[in-house]
Amino acid sequence: MLALWSCLAIALGAMAQTPLLFSPIENRDGSACIRSIIRLTDGRMAFATLDGIDIFDGSGFSHHAKVTGDLLPLSKYEGFHHLYLSNSGNLLWIKNYHELQCLNLETGLFISDMPALMTKLGFPSNIDDFFCDQGNRIWAITGNKLIQPESGINITLDKGNPILDLTSDLKTIYLFTKNGKLTAYSLTSGKQLYSVDTYPEDENWKFSGTSLVIEGRDGYYQIRNGKIGGFFHFNPTTRKWNKILESNLRLNTIAVDDSCAYISTNNGLITVNISSFKASHTPFIRTESGHLLASEISTIATDDSHGIWLGLLNRGILYYHPNAFRYLEIPKSNTVHTKGSLPSSVFSENQDQTVTIFQPPNNLRVSLSNGFVRQVNTLPQTTLAGEYGSNESFIASDGSIFFNEGSRYAVFLKNDNPKDHCSVKPILHSILINGVEIETLGSYDGNTILDKAIAKTTSIVLLPHQNFLTLKISAPLYSPSIPYFAYILDGIDREWHVAKGEGATGRMLSAYYTALPPGNYTFKVRDASSENNPETRIAIKVLPHWWQTGWATALFILLFLLAVAAIAISYVHYSNKKIAREQRESFLLERIRNLVIQIDNFKAEAPDEPDKTSHHNNVNEQNEKENQEKTLSDTDKAFVNKAIEAVEKNLNTPGYSVVQLSQDLCMDRTGLYRKLTALLDQSPSIFIRDIRLRNAARLLKENKLSITEIAEQTGFSSTSYMSKCFQERYGCRPSEYTSKNQDTTPEV
Repeated sequence: MLALWSCLAIALGAMAQTPLLFSPIENRDGSACIRSIIRLTDGRMAFATLDGIDIFDGSGFSHHAKVTGDLLPLSKYEGFHHLYLSNSGNLLWIKNYHELQCLNLETGLFISDMPALMTKLGFPSNIDDFFCDQGNRIWAITGNKLIQPESGINITLDKGNPILDLTSDLKTIYLFTKNGKLTAYSLTSGKQLYSVDTYPEDENWKFSGTSLVIEGRDGYYQIRNGKIGGFFHFNPTTRKWNKILESNLRLNTIAVDDSCAYISTNNGLITVNISSFKASHTPFIRTESGHLLASEISTIATDDSHGIWLGLLNRGILYYHPNAFRYLEIPKSNTVHTKGSLPSSVFSENQDQTVTIFQPPNNLRVSLSNGFVRQVNTLPQTTLAGEYGSNESFIASDGSIFFNEGSRYAVFLKNDNPKDHCSVKPILHSILINGVEIETLGSYDGNTILDKAIAKTTSIVLLPHQNFLTLKISAPLYSPSIPYFAYILDGIDREWHVAKGEGATGRMLSAYYTALPPGNYTFKVRDASSENNPETRIAIKVLPHWWQTGWATALFILLFLLAVAAIAISYVHYSNKKIAREQRESFLLERIRNLVIQIDNFKAEAPDEPDKTSHHNNVNEQNEKENQEKTLSDTDKAFVNKAIEAVEKNLNTPGYSVVQLSQDLCMDRTGLYRKLTALLDQSPSIFIRDIRLRNAARLLKENKLSITEIAEQTGFSSTSYMSKCFQERYGCRPSEYTSKNQDTTPEV
């Protein structure tokens, strides 16, 4: 019996036409008065409101106010809001009673000069009516002509029978006129092909007010309004019309999917099965909040995932998706509750994930997980506190909704695992630089990062310090399933990342990149369900600092080469000076050596006075002076003698230097250097050293003192230094000189 009851409930639910349960679209700052809906070419949904256009990308809305837009008068259009797309989906046209506006979707701004735009598109600056066909071609009526500059078609119209609407396929343009005629013209030649009546002429009073045509699975569907409303179907293959229904309701807009046509009215929704043409009217709209709304539905549209969008007169946007809930219809028992006998609570939720429907004597218990229904004869033993429903509806803890309706309970069980995924191309939702969200046409340190609407942006250029980047990507999916994104930044990421959608709707991806080095990158993102899904690509260029640019690198290389050249030139110059100095010193040493040899030779030729050492020294000095007198003037000779005496006087003074010599001679150091160089071709330091060495040689010859004592008496700082200088001067070490010259006069 329990199994039979469960099967009966499910079977009844399948047999009946599935009711629609709508969810409000939140997070909107725009007007709640929705007038028209259109799906954009990139998958986003656009909503015309009283104050502009709101565009939904799956994660949130962007609002485009029309206050700055220009209005183009349309004298022959007497209908209401209608949206068109043209120019590869970049221009969104809003046609309303006697007026036309246009939103440029690339810039996100309304056109401020409509006559100039029409002229640019090849039309007169003033037109009487405006249309776009299925191929996004623009048509305009001016006078009694329908023109399409792109194809060159120019159709003469019947002045007494104005066009209410038009559409097209690949070869034919169809015109729908006020008197109910459909006239077909060739898109290639512009010639009339045929003309058929939508309804008999005597019914023209019923439907001659407004028209809206939409393409369906097997032809075109049209709603017309006059004194009453009518719904018609045209088959272009058979060229026949079929009137599906008449209604006293005002038929506002129409949307068609594979199985049904949905017509919004001033009192709820009409649903028509397009196979059987069976229609049903739903005056109340069920919502996830458990309410039944009685409202005029201004407009309706469908999307690629079989969802239905409603734009209400003053209550915003509602959305339905067939896989968000599983519908279960449970007929009521024979027990009849009068208004005064209704229980205090029809529904209650139990702790075992079931809901009890109070219906004595046979209460029902519904499983939230699988929809299984069974009868129970007892009241619920335990319930969740506060989870009691009203007499009309009940929302379970998992989001399932129960409605108490007449002879049935309409149950919408939350679908936790909807299998309705379809891949779409992701859309750029926003860009954050250094944590600041970037606005279109905004200037950031002189850099306009976004020069067009964010969803139309395919490349950005960033300054060097604008390299902390956050990209927010949205999936324009409106089904209950949560998408997964796959993304990569070429040049930074080594492999694709996969992330689940986040945000209020679960359809947002946030990709973070910090401290991007200068360079060119490409950000790629797609639906992660397949590698073949379409990708969205964004080119990103991070400019270098001035010192990282090519010209700066070239400048640095040039400066480096100049520095190397300068160093090389300096080194060569220093080396040349060093060589010249060494050559000059060598030459001076040779001159001094020759001078000493001459002095020693002069001493050797002088009479020997072995017992008078001092007299011998005086003779040497006299010989040296006489030798110098041959080339020096008296003044110069006196100077040289004075210099020799000053050095010999301080011979045993350690560290006696050129500075001290110059002081003893009452001269500055530079003057002393110039004087001695000019007279003797030797520097003062060489002059002092040679006098010390000559006295050292004399003492070595006498062989009375040790080499160490001789070094001290002749003013050398160390024996090793004296030996080095002595060997350079005489060609042998002091010890060798002593052994050679014990019995002979040294040849110096």
